[in-house]
Amino acid sequence: MNFYKNIRLNNWLGYGIALCIAVFITVFSNRKVKELKEEESVKISNYAKTLELLNTEEDLPSDTQVFLVQFIEQNTTIPVILVDEKGMYLDSKNVNKEIISNPGRLKKELNKMAELYKPIPIKLPFGNQYVYYKNSVFLNQLEYYPIVLILIIALFIWFTYWYFKTMRKTEQSLLWAGMAKETAHQIGTPLSSIIGWLEILKMENIDQKPIQNIERDVNRLQNITDRFSKIGSTPALEQEDLVEVSRQAFLYLKNRISRQINFEFSAPDHPVLVQLNVSLFNWVIENLIKNAVDAMKSGGTIRLKIQDNKRNIYLDISDEGTGIALKNIKKIFKPGFTTKKRGWGLGLSLARRIIVDYHFGKIFVLTSETNKGTTFRIILKK
Repeated sequence: MNFYKNIRLNNWLGYGIALCIAVFITVFSNRKVKELKEEESVKISNYAKTLELLNTEEDLPSDTQVFLVQFIEQNTTIPVILVDEKGMYLDSKNVNKEIISNPGRLKKELNKMAELYKPIPIKLPFGNQYVYYKNSVFLNQLEYYPIVLILIIALFIWFTYWYFKTMRKTEQSLLWAGMAKETAHQIGTPLSSIIGWLEILKMENIDQKPIQNIERDVNRLQNITDRFSKIGSTPALEQEDLVEVSRQAFLYLKNRISRQINFEFSAPDHPVLVQLNVSLFNWVIENLIKNAVDAMKSGGTIRLKIQDNKRNIYLDISDEGTGIALKNIKKIFKPGFTTKKRGWGLGLSLARRIIVDYHFGKIFVLTSETNKGTTFRIILKK
């Protein structure tokens, strides 16, 4: 539990840092944009004054005139349009020629400029002129820069999260598969010896009933070993009758669980054929039923219901236990998560792996209510 709390805490911490970075970038960029806007406005004001000076002062020295003309020519970034009192076009700088040559587009451009900045008047002896202008291309790009940068940061965070999540999932899968195979190997060695001793005991002139009971348990251990050995490798699937396979697994547990628990089995009367690995699928059924039994400490009813659809088959296992807390429903299939005092939290994780990875189906909590019970649903393709 603490492990997953730490993961969530680290996630929120990472999101918080990313949000702070985004806010800082936005505030900093907006401040710079504001400064550049003021700077460009000052440049255009000086541009207008220069034009006014050139057209009103007749006795300017030649070197001053050259300087003023050069000052005007230095504007290579800010779009400017010069018009007379009647709005007739006189001159322009850094404006697309297609706009200038089209009266309709020129009028729209002047309106856009006027919405951004108030035209600057130039007072001349023969009538006023007006300087229309708008932000430079660089300034427009800088306004969108924070949005683009935030999107890049968000994309990077998403990719990093996805990459580490995939890597962690892969590592977990390899770890649990390795543990399962090693467990099967460790159990197999003494099991082979026990089988040998059983064969010797069968030849002895002693009561065979205890030996038969031991042999059944040994067969059970062999089945468990076989299941563990298949985790991590691709198991063979064969066409089986899901109804019969589920009934056998259901009855097997019914005969070995407290009589305080009632068992109800509901399925179609006809065979329902699907691709199954019987050994592994039985393991899923056993895990779900054992969890249901653990949730019903004071007794109740466990129901297994199979529904045959046109495309899919639905298998529901329901209990009348304590239910699953809403906050835990998304966590129960994670390796290592458990609410029990004992247990490794591997049962549902392995069940999900068997159904999703090996049988290409789905397994999830269909319904769960506190002190009323839980229903797990398995969906398999026909």
